[in-house]
Amino acid sequence: MDVFAQACYLMGVGYEYHSYEGELLRFSDAVRSQALTAMGVDGADLAALAQLNFRLDAAPWLQLVDNTSLVHEQRPRLLVRVPQSLYQDNQASVHLLLSDSDKHLDWSLAKGEIVGDYCLDHESYVQLAFSLPLNWLAPGFYDAQVTIGEQVADTQLWWVPTHSYQVPCFTKSTNVAAPKLLGLSFGLYTLTSERGVGIGDFSDLAAIVVAAAEQGIDYLLLNPLHLLDTKDAKAASPYSPVSRLLLHPLYISIELSEDCDQGLRQALSEAHEQYQSLASAPWLDYEQVYALKWPLLQRLYTNFCASACDERRRAFKHFQYAQRDALDTLPTYSSEQDEYWQWQAWLQRKHCQQLAITSGMRIGLINDLAVGVTRASGEYRQYQSHFTQGAEIGAPPDPFARQGQNWGMPALHPKRMAREHFGYFKSLLGANMRDVGALRIDHVMALRRLWWCLSEQAGKEGEQQGCYVYYPFEELLAAVKILSHQYRCAVIGEDLGVVPPQVQTALAQSQVLTNTVFYFCRDQHGFWAPEHLPEQTLLMISNHDLPPFAAWWQGGDIEQAQKLQLVSVEQVQDLYRQRQLLREQLLALLAKHNQVHSQESTSEEVYAALCRVLAKGPSRLLTLQLDDLDNQQVAVNVPGTHTQYPNWRRQLSTQGGAILARRASLLQQLGRTRNGT
Repeated sequence: MDVFAQACYLMGVGYEYHSYEGELLRFSDAVRSQALTAMGVDGADLAALAQLNFRLDAAPWLQLVDNTSLVHEQRPRLLVRVPQSLYQDNQASVHLLLSDSDKHLDWSLAKGEIVGDYCLDHESYVQLAFSLPLNWLAPGFYDAQVTIGEQVADTQLWWVPTHSYQVPCFTKSTNVAAPKLLGLSFGLYTLTSERGVGIGDFSDLAAIVVAAAEQGIDYLLLNPLHLLDTKDAKAASPYSPVSRLLLHPLYISIELSEDCDQGLRQALSEAHEQYQSLASAPWLDYEQVYALKWPLLQRLYTNFCASACDERRRAFKHFQYAQRDALDTLPTYSSEQDEYWQWQAWLQRKHCQQLAITSGMRIGLINDLAVGVTRASGEYRQYQSHFTQGAEIGAPPDPFARQGQNWGMPALHPKRMAREHFGYFKSLLGANMRDVGALRIDHVMALRRLWWCLSEQAGKEGEQQGCYVYYPFEELLAAVKILSHQYRCAVIGEDLGVVPPQVQTALAQSQVLTNTVFYFCRDQHGFWAPEHLPEQTLLMISNHDLPPFAAWWQGGDIEQAQKLQLVSVEQVQDLYRQRQLLREQLLALLAKHNQVHSQESTSEEVYAALCRVLAKGPSRLLTLQLDDLDNQQVAVNVPGTHTQYPNWRRQLSTQGGAILARRASLLQQLGRTRNGT
């Protein structure tokens, strides 16, 4: 391996990949060099590359331990590196001390099992494994010190559980199969607010929690609640936040806050009425929401400052101290008022989760973690040193996007993520696992690799202008599993698209649920029978990036794509023919399960039949989109559009509780099927 190739390998720059069609494609040296440049490495400076290779490949053998030491609970072992000559010294010993406790262990160096070796400057080095007692520690992160003779090294010892945290009802007993749960999926912004100002808020979430629990629903999967740019009413995508460690203040319920007095309740009622008179349903008018709700949020803070008791003031101060890492990602123009709003939002989300559990839900809220942030964000500003310059994340070309996709978000530097023992990543997970029942990680493949879109053209016209870059997967997945136990939060990995086999295997072994969309569960013979669908998955018919079922069944999404000039006239006819075939294949699947319908059946009839069939399958979590229960005809988001379509603004036709009441018979039937009764 030459110097350049070794540098690419050590820095995680990919060499080749299989395309969506299965073709093996290799990245040019020019593209790979550009990826190195984005990480601050000159791919043309061979002397500098040689020094880099030494630092990444050889230098670690001169350290007793890595900065971060992973210890897997199933076979707990501490790894140390020493010169071969020292290993042969029968008098040497190894001492491990945990910094914040009296726990310690000692071994004779000669008792170590050789698990690796390296030769450097005519000196041989060995990596030794020393067994630790089973169940010695709980899952967590422990600062530790390793001593061999006069050599002392610090490390953070990660005690890694075999599996991610499992909801108690998923823990199988010998004679009882794990239950199959039923849930809902929606964006909080799509809820029609009963008493708030346009946008759904935590009061509306609490109301649908109660209504859903009464119908036997066990969880609510939400679009990300992340902080968006409050200075730009056009910034509506929950997947393009300015901080994933914070919540969007528009979701705060004025009336749920202890700082809401009678005068503020009256002002809220007036703002509600004013918005209703100005709104153009079903489209959420963010400009009016900000104009009418922002003054109410400001009055909440004013009331707190004027009349809060000492106990609540201390609680706020404690929040500011405990969540300082997250609060530091607020915009630079922020004040204590913004921190107060975060406190209120976090309290109200916690209230909704507690309400879900006391109402009988077995999971409650499922939070959603977006894959990245914008470059003009507080999170990027706070952690800028962890990001690259000149690379953005996206997806390679596929049949749906022949030029690939650029999501416009800066790429994380795979080596700098390890700083402070992966402190940024741990803070990000903690902020999103706190006070919820489960976390869905959007594009979970990012733990292993991401497609980098390079800002400078690195090759000839028609050549790939991007490549895959690999991340420290073992450490990132270990952090996910540890924190899931610490926060008692189950984990779902959104794995739609091309998934590396290593990711599939590791997720399965870690009992991280995957995410399956029924639209894609088919082959040349038709849609898969429910019994052939995965068990360890969250199954949904559609999602926020795809048309609701009514539009899919009627072909409304194809008509819409033509109006938006996303497809040509020739493509439209082909798409209609393909859709006709898919409709026939779906009807055939339903007929095999005694759900007989025809092309003339309404979308609601076919949707209900499909739900009944899928409910019989083995998938742990069956998720119904609230959009589909509301028989929505247009998508909440149309990928590939920006200003030509009002993405992330389409709301539901009525309050969530009313939608569930209207579909109560179907929900109860599905619940009985899922419960085997």
